[in-house]
Amino acid sequence: MPDDIQNEWKEAVDLIVTSNHPKKVVVAGPGAGKTTLFKKLLQKSTTAKPDASHLVLTFINGLAAELEADLGGFAAVFTFHGYCFKLLHKNPHLREGLTDSFQVFPQLASIIKSDWAIQNQGGDAPQFVKEMRLAKENEATEYFIGRSNYYNAVGFDDMIFRVYQKLEVAPHFSEKYNLLLVDEYQDFNLLEVSLIDILSGKSPIVIAGDDDQSLYGSFRESSWNFIRGLYSSPEYESLGLPFCLRCPEVVVNAFDDVVKIATARNFLAGRIDKEYRYFPPVKMTDSLHHPKIKVLQTSVQRGGVNYFGKIIHNSIQKIPKEYITESRSKGFPTVLIIGNKQYLSQVSSFLKNLGYILDEKDDSRDSSGQIGRNDGLYILKKDPRARLGWRIMLEMDRPKFFTENLSEFLKFPNISDNLPAAYKEQVLAEATALAEPTPTNPVIPESEKPTIKLTSFQGAKGLSAQYVFVVGLHNGDLPKDPNRITDMDICKFLVALTRTRKQCYLIYTSLFAGVKKQPSEFLKWIGPSRKRYWYVNKEFLKANGIS
Repeated sequence: MPDDIQNEWKEAVDLIVTSNHPKKVVVAGPGAGKTTLFKKLLQKSTTAKPDASHLVLTFINGLAAELEADLGGFAAVFTFHGYCFKLLHKNPHLREGLTDSFQVFPQLASIIKSDWAIQNQGGDAPQFVKEMRLAKENEATEYFIGRSNYYNAVGFDDMIFRVYQKLEVAPHFSEKYNLLLVDEYQDFNLLEVSLIDILSGKSPIVIAGDDDQSLYGSFRESSWNFIRGLYSSPEYESLGLPFCLRCPEVVVNAFDDVVKIATARNFLAGRIDKEYRYFPPVKMTDSLHHPKIKVLQTSVQRGGVNYFGKIIHNSIQKIPKEYITESRSKGFPTVLIIGNKQYLSQVSSFLKNLGYILDEKDDSRDSSGQIGRNDGLYILKKDPRARLGWRIMLEMDRPKFFTENLSEFLKFPNISDNLPAAYKEQVLAEATALAEPTPTNPVIPESEKPTIKLTSFQGAKGLSAQYVFVVGLHNGDLPKDPNRITDMDICKFLVALTRTRKQCYLIYTSLFAGVKKQPSEFLKWIGPSRKRYWYVNKEFLKANGIS
């Protein structure tokens, strides 16, 4: 049996690698071996054309860094933002309206919204970023680009929009590659997939993704319909990777349970029908050692009675040393804790008090963020006449001379020429005195200690760990409304389950911060034979020596 499955896996990969179709879409479930596939595709192309240029595009920085580590010797690896930044610097035609010293300011949309409100005497500003993500060229996006040019600055989405605008009317300016690889296609929005379509006009392309892992539609305008459309398109050859090389058998079977119930209840309409099977040649030992998903219900959870934290701490202490060594040597977390903010914050506080070093950076967050005075001061420290720097300072300080003549300040060719001398001197003195921000390198635990990451459901995308703890699995949290379950709720649960390399824990409580909680409906969707339950209260902790 293992030899047959090994051969089946090899045949699936070889079918993709040996295909000469110029446009391929590969549907691959969680942990299906996309990086291995990408390596083989790039090796084939490099062997055929030793001087070949290859490009890999993916979604978030964490995924780009991982692919860079694995594929950097064969290809240039970028996020979409990073790739468009490179193109804008390289090609004056694409950055028309900007100088070659333009800067990236992720919160630019906030400033431009304020500009619009000033010039239109209040009212709701257009949804500039959403309009760009939907690839709309209209008065709103034209206004945004005009103000962006004025400030000689770009945000993340408008970088992509600028490149798309130019290449849509002049596709000959797009770069040619001997192979273009696109990962996590289900997370791209219309603007990004439209740009990919333009790039594919000059380069053979392999697109990989999975509609079961689409988590960003609610705040990035991405859609699983894009990959579903490609999969059924006659323009693309549709292929797949049928096995999970990451998860133990029980997790793969639980995934199948959830999908079967979801589709039987008419959820996931339009889902790509795909194979997703356990792979004994790689995962048999782990499956034997971890045959059940551990489901824990605590009697209570709050900051002062932190049963979530105690259970996780006790489980971490029992992780075999070889699991820690493997995770550290291969560069993935030993422990991944997934959940909503209110639960993660309590777990984080408990573990930190015990001396654990935690990674809590979440790459899923929107880049808009909040603007602070230091943003403007850092810009002015480098260029005392920078329009954007002064505009940020006026937005933050709201001095009387500005608020009394708001619209006038947006008309000045150079804001700094029309500022009161005393205010200008004061701000520039602050900027000069401001110390440069020192980069903070992540603190890494000692080599024998586990690495631990806490993240949201969206932030879990692209990650995996030996032990996965999904905390706060209640109706009202996931799913948000058990009477109106959404496909997004289901995808979040599937993604969380399939981060697991060894052991998965699903944790909920009866009482959170004094509020009664009901277990998540999704816990019922996993077959009872795949779960082992514990009820955690004071007596349980005492009986098991957990303090």
